[in-house]
Amino acid sequence: MRQAKLDPIHAAAVVSTGSLVIYAPLYLALRGTRLVQLPLADVAPQIFFQGVVVSIVSLVLYGRVVVILGASGGSAFGALVPALSALLAVPLVGEWPNRTDWLGIMLISAGVYLASGGPLPVLMQQEAHRARKDQARIS
Repeated sequence: MRQAKLDPIHAAAVVSTGSLVIYAPLYLALRGTRLVQLPLADVAPQIFFQGVVVSIVSLVLYGRVVVILGASGGSAFGALVPALSALLAVPLVGEWPNRTDWLGIMLISAGVYLASGGPLPVLMQQEAHRARKDQARIS
C-alpha cells in the first residue's frame, strides 16, 4: 500500500472491483442466474454482509492496521481469524470449542503475540531483574 501510495479505502475499492471482475463471470458460467430467482429477503443479509462488511469494512480496517503496525505486524493479525471465529461461535451459535480447539486458539494467539513483537515473559523478568540491580547500584 505504501509503494502504491494507496490509502485503505482505495485499496479496498481496488480489491473489491478486481474480485468482482474475476469472480462474477466464473459464477455466472458455473451457476447461471439461479441466484436472482431467490427471494430478496433471503439474499439481502448475505449481500450486505459479504458486500459491505467483508468487502469494504474489513479491508479498510486491515489497511489501517497495516498503516499503523506495518506489514509484518498487520499480517500477523490475519491468523487470528480462526481463533476469533471459534470464540464468537460460543455466544452466537452456542458451540463450545473442544480441547483441540482450545489448544489451537492458544497456539494461534501466542504466535500472533510473538509475531507482532510481544516480549517473552522470561525476557521481561530478566530485564526487570537487571533494572533492579542497576537501581541498587545507583542508590
